[in-house]
Amino acid sequence: MKFTFNLTTSNEDLDRFPDRNSLLSLMEGFDGVELMYFGEDVRNIIPKERVIGLHMNCPYAWLDRWNSDEYWLTKEYGSVEECVKICGGIGKESILRPFCENLRIAKQYNAQYVVYHVSDCFIEESFTWKYHHTDEEVIDAACDMLNELFAEEDGSIALLLENLWQPGLSFTDPEMTRRLLDGIHYPNKGIMLDTGHLFHTDTSIRTQEAGVAYINRMLEAHGDLCRHIRGIHLNQSLTGEYCEQTMAHPPVMKKDYGERSFQAFMHAFAADKHEPFTCEGVDELIRRIDPEYVTFEFITDNSEQHKRYLDMQKTALKSFF
Repeated sequence: MKFTFNLTTSNEDLDRFPDRNSLLSLMEGFDGVELMYFGEDVRNIIPKERVIGLHMNCPYAWLDRWNSDEYWLTKEYGSVEECVKICGGIGKESILRPFCENLRIAKQYNAQYVVYHVSDCFIEESFTWKYHHTDEEVIDAACDMLNELFAEEDGSIALLLENLWQPGLSFTDPEMTRRLLDGIHYPNKGIMLDTGHLFHTDTSIRTQEAGVAYINRMLEAHGDLCRHIRGIHLNQSLTGEYCEQTMAHPPVMKKDYGERSFQAFMHAFAADKHEPFTCEGVDELIRRIDPEYVTFEFITDNSEQHKRYLDMQKTALKSFF
């Protein structure tokens, strides 16, 4: 079992480290990092040999671009022309292009796996939870896209599929989980189970202990499918009350797409806090799943908070650290 924490190549993340040694100090006790790439690490802060996995792009509203569905693209962007200007194109090639670049970067770092969010929604839908696509539609399209993306891959890098609470893989319906796994032809595949995202599928959860119990129920419901869980994004987010209030009283959406995107960005951070998962039962949960990879996936304001969160999570996993 390899333990990592999340890191990006954004200036906001890397500027926290005056040099490589300061990052290596934070990595003490970890095998490395799961990286999200936002541009070149110009100061060479991240040792390539310590990049264990790479998190791929997470685009909004990709399915209608994949299908070149002008009706729905106009609904989201105002016009097809505006969609092309913002996203760089519509159609399958425009979706595959950034993912091909993700794979290139993953190989550059010799990453053992890549993570892909199996999900799709419009900006407004992220507030209302009223979606125009079904789990089946998102899963089937994701299978088509990933089969094309990985058609020429040699199997050396693992494809790990992450759950969210929007249409796609939620890890609440075993038939949908099986549909996804069966639909992807690439053999070196599995699930990256995000514990915090699973919390969001039941907005009645108000305590970490209730979250542990809920995750265990989902594992029981999935039975033998649990053997496909190869990684865990370990975090928690007790924001069910906030999500319920937002669904009941969604904000008025800005007319400008960029301003709507900012609304969605702020909402995502309010709903999905990515905080340490520290209650009794978390250690046993990791032992029950026995994944290959465990990533402490947190959102923090500075390096001091990040270190504190990492230490809190280590303490909760008392039998591993």
